[in-house]
Amino acid sequence: MKPLKTLLTFLLFPLVALRAAEPSKSINPNTWIKAETDHPDAIYKCGEKAVFRVSVADKAPNAPSEINWTLTLDGAKVLGQGTLTLKDGSATVEGTLAEPGVLQFKVTPTLNAETLGGGMAGAAFEPYQIAPTAKMPGDFEEFWSAQKVELAKVPLDPKIEPVAQDNPAIELFEVSFANIDGHRSHGYLAKPKGATSLPIMISQPGMGVHPNGLKESRWVIANAVLGFLALDMSAHDMPMERTPEDEARWKKFMGYPYIGSDDRMTYYYRQVFTGMVRGIDYLTSRPDWNHKAIISAGGSQGGGLAIIAAALDPRITAVVSIAPALGEHTGPLYGRPDAAPNNLIMGRDKKTPDPKIIEATAYYDTVNFARLVKVPVLMSSGLIDTACPPMTVLSIYNALRCPKQIDLVPLLGHNQGPRFVEFKNYFLMEQAGIADPSGKATAPANLGAPIFKK
Repeated sequence: MKPLKTLLTFLLFPLVALRAAEPSKSINPNTWIKAETDHPDAIYKCGEKAVFRVSVADKAPNAPSEINWTLTLDGAKVLGQGTLTLKDGSATVEGTLAEPGVLQFKVTPTLNAETLGGGMAGAAFEPYQIAPTAKMPGDFEEFWSAQKVELAKVPLDPKIEPVAQDNPAIELFEVSFANIDGHRSHGYLAKPKGATSLPIMISQPGMGVHPNGLKESRWVIANAVLGFLALDMSAHDMPMERTPEDEARWKKFMGYPYIGSDDRMTYYYRQVFTGMVRGIDYLTSRPDWNHKAIISAGGSQGGGLAIIAAALDPRITAVVSIAPALGEHTGPLYGRPDAAPNNLIMGRDKKTPDPKIIEATAYYDTVNFARLVKVPVLMSSGLIDTACPPMTVLSIYNALRCPKQIDLVPLLGHNQGPRFVEFKNYFLMEQAGIADPSGKATAPANLGAPIFKK
């Protein structure tokens, strides 16, 4: 793949070096200094000019007169930068891309950046034509089939313990089951008390080694309330209800997304991926499953894992993926972004691509798994997401060859959009046969891209 060609036009001032301090991370983009595109949906044709408008909120402290700006290829490659003077508290910068991609616009004040923060907007140029950089290894499917064969040789050995919680209508348990290489997978299981014949919701874990107890799991009880036999997985072989000794032992694994990444057999995520399959083994062994629906869901790392699980296990019937991570590891080779964990393919100096890591992590790229998914997928992405940049999410989305749909939100960061809950409820009604909990689920035809029918 050739590097993306770009064509940029700018107004107001010639290029100069940026001199503003980085804005405080505690101030969300577009709080006091606001940026937006002239197209409300922020979608453009290649070669079309996108006009980025900058404005200052009425009650902004220390309202600036000068703003530094940058235009990048979705945060990965600087395409232009400069300083502009605000006239009546506003200004504009124009830019375009000659090929499909996302043009990211960022502004920071030259003074008082710590109190004002900055502004940010993204313009998507023919987003559904963005091609992935990820290349699928020739033996990709054979490799993962072999891992599943090894997993199947391991007895399930489930263990379950009740956990106290406040909802009397819900039963909650800590569960674990055997995984490959002597590991165990762990999670919280919840269900409506006494219920049988339930659809399954398996929530995949976000990135990190998270706090002890139910803080580890944000979704399991809520999904049980919706009417699911719900499992929230952990990525790690450690109890969900942990002792101080457990916490101390696991602090050294905070960098787990990079552990063993130069070999496909030693990479940390190998046990994470097989653990997801083992979670489905456990859920489908239970008598309270309805033998119909199995939804795989998650956000960020969990969003990537939700798609990966559906490629690995044909028992999954649908996927909900919010801002999926673990994709486009090779993006930096082409001047493009990668999703979290960032700079995975770099060697010890964090600057030079490592051929061994590039080769090994191709077997762990969400894009390559997306190519194999056959069930309906509902996704969400924000055009100012810096953890899982929209170009990486759209690369995953465009690799899918299944019924699919995405909510592409212009001024959204690493989160789900305000309307996504309603869309998700409608999707779950269709895919799992549950009642609409809000009573106002919105049909998926209202999303930014249609869901393709089987």
